[in-house]
Amino acid sequence: MKSKVNISVRRFFAIMEFQNLRMLKKAIEVIQANVDKPQMSILGKLDNNNISLDEIKTNLEQELKEFWNGVLKSKVPFGIFPNAQLGTLFIAGNLASQFLLDISGIPLGSMSAGPYGILRGLGLSEYKVNFHLKLLKEGHFLLLVRDSSMKLELIEEELEKLS
Repeated sequence: MKSKVNISVRRFFAIMEFQNLRMLKKAIEVIQANVDKPQMSILGKLDNNNISLDEIKTNLEQELKEFWNGVLKSKVPFGIFPNAQLGTLFIAGNLASQFLLDISGIPLGSMSAGPYGILRGLGLSEYKVNFHLKLLKEGHFLLLVRDSSMKLELIEEELEKLS
């Protein structure tokens, strides 16, 4: 007799978009006030009108890293990478290692389906991923939070009060 084992793996990620930096920072403050040591990542687009990636890296990367370390109140991984469909992106936080994972000398996030695949791998639906990547392309910031479902519900309730 073969026994059947059902293993259900639930990933607890919430993704929120913010059109401006002020609201993103306010949301991060609310999360930090309500959750002990939340795992957060910010994915955003750099407005790189005719600026080369090398110029961005030498001039802005350290400044941006220090800025996000201050906002997130801890040292976080940070990186900048180009994506042909979305533009030049940055990632700060726990998910940086996934977006910056080196695949044959290219960051995973730079590959055409990289951001899509990473977000789908986090358990987000196809519709949500496409929706959020469209907003990212338009210049919105994406805040990704990982925690238990109960804490995510609390976070979402608190963030609704900001609107």
